Amino acid sequence: MKVLVLLLVVSWGCWISMVQPQELKAVPIVRFTTEGATRNSYLMFMKDLYTALTDRADKSGEIPILPPQSALPAADAQRYVQVRVSNGVQAIDFILDVSNANMLGYRPGGNGRSYFFSDVPEDALYALFPNTLRERLPFSGNYAALEAVAGVGRSEIDLGIGELSRHIYYLRHMTPLKPSGHGTIAKALIVCIQMISEAVRLRNIQQQILAVANPLVVGTYGLFKPDGLTMEYQSRWEDISTAVQSATFGIFANPVRLASDGQELVLTTVREVVFTIAMMPLRCSSPEANPQLLRLPTASTGLDDSNDICERVLEPTSHIMGQNGMCLDVFESIFDYNTKVNLYPCGQNQTNQLWTLGADNTIRSGGKCLTTNGTSPGSNMIIFGCNRVPSDLNKWEILSDGSIINPTYGLFLTANGEGNLLLEENSYGSKQAFYATNNTTPPVTKLVGYEGKCLHSCDDYVFLKRCKSNVTNQLWTIYPDETIRPQKNQGKCLKYGNLEDNTVNIDACDGMSAERWRFQSNGTILHVGSKMVMDVVTDFGEITVSPYIGAVTEIWFQTLP
Repeated sequence: MKVLVLLLVVSWGCWISMVQPQELKAVPIVRFTTEGATRNSYLMFMKDLYTALTDRADKSGEIPILPPQSALPAADAQRYVQVRVSNGVQAIDFILDVSNANMLGYRPGGNGRSYFFSDVPEDALYALFPNTLRERLPFSGNYAALEAVAGVGRSEIDLGIGELSRHIYYLRHMTPLKPSGHGTIAKALIVCIQMISEAVRLRNIQQQILAVANPLVVGTYGLFKPDGLTMEYQSRWEDISTAVQSATFGIFANPVRLASDGQELVLTTVREVVFTIAMMPLRCSSPEANPQLLRLPTASTGLDDSNDICERVLEPTSHIMGQNGMCLDVFESIFDYNTKVNLYPCGQNQTNQLWTLGADNTIRSGGKCLTTNGTSPGSNMIIFGCNRVPSDLNKWEILSDGSIINPTYGLFLTANGEGNLLLEENSYGSKQAFYATNNTTPPVTKLVGYEGKCLHSCDDYVFLKRCKSNVTNQLWTIYPDETIRPQKNQGKCLKYGNLEDNTVNIDACDGMSAERWRFQSNGTILHVGSKMVMDVVTDFGEITVSPYIGAVTEIWFQTLP
């Protein structure tokens, strides 16, 4: 069958195609309106968009990995998500690529035309926005190109609900056919990309938008400009994704350094970014090079470059932190056989606290292996020659939940609260949570939840309260044993365990399951023991846990003090 193709070349280099082969049957649509928008409505928009984009993602690890373009042909409706944004009068339809959440183009409502960035592949362009005249914009969709056309950088462009509404108006009424409108259109797209694509894949940016998403007065919203660190996250999202997917035991092969305003933020582990990076593009095609679950690698030691993108350090060396932020320690640096291994305050690169996580499933310090001196609960940990004992005594699996298990006996490495390390049955307690890292200082953060309020402590009670600066009751220290502790009293932990009133409170840390929490990439905080997530009783601001249902009361953010 012959297909008639009509091309119209215009002076500024775009082209219009009447061809519509392999048009999509139905692209999933997510909707948002700026009219009457609130923090909650924007948060639900983000949740719905997250759900649509990750519908076919690989969720086997800690952060969903989006499907590659090669897995979804151009005519597959599930390769795209359509986002319809209205300001109450005008509406714009945007198309996002499911493989990376990148914006490909847009369609102003009602004018019969659609516009695509110059770097959008033709097979995708042909399939999208049927029954419209498709036109290429005279610039690509990267920030350098957009900023050059807009004549202004991202750092000087305001973001917020009101700005999104205003730029929807411009995209509806400004035509790319007139070069005089290119700058306005490029600036509008910079706003839309950051408030749609960037916000759904980077939760720190989403939180900044949410902070100004409630109206000040009817129809008036706050503004902010992205700072240097925000733009670094935007520019380095793919690099961070590569680091996560090529990590071994959650440790990056190479640190990711984010430079901003003369300072540098160094990211070295998956745990440092799991509450910020909501989704990732596929960067490591080899299954071996994608160990989000903290499995021991199967290749030989050294550096493995599997596909010119991802490199793995197959036997990383680091501290292993456990209960109360202490480190696995070979007693008094005595590497003789039968020396006890316990927990001790972390030092700086002390040989007896550095452990090599071996490809042979051993955990080694000073050339000798972490070994159990028995096969039953209560057995102690010692350092011993790797080949001097049966291998089932010194083989370990490091799990993604922070547990370290002897797979032969099904027993878990456990701290007894006095610095000793034992083998015990799984109790899901914080005394069985460990973290391989070379950053031994627990981070201090605010936890922002429902309606933008902060988790606030008062004696042993916790509740939501309006966030304020320099309020120590709103500062929380995130320990490597998966406990959340008031910064001003780090001997106490956030706990859920009282089934009578179903509330979360503060009590003395004891290493049990009531105090173990895990931050997840979807914005929830999982209570490990109950498998429920931290939630808010909206009438009183009390903190509880509940089965996850995707409610806005279940979504949390970390922010700098």
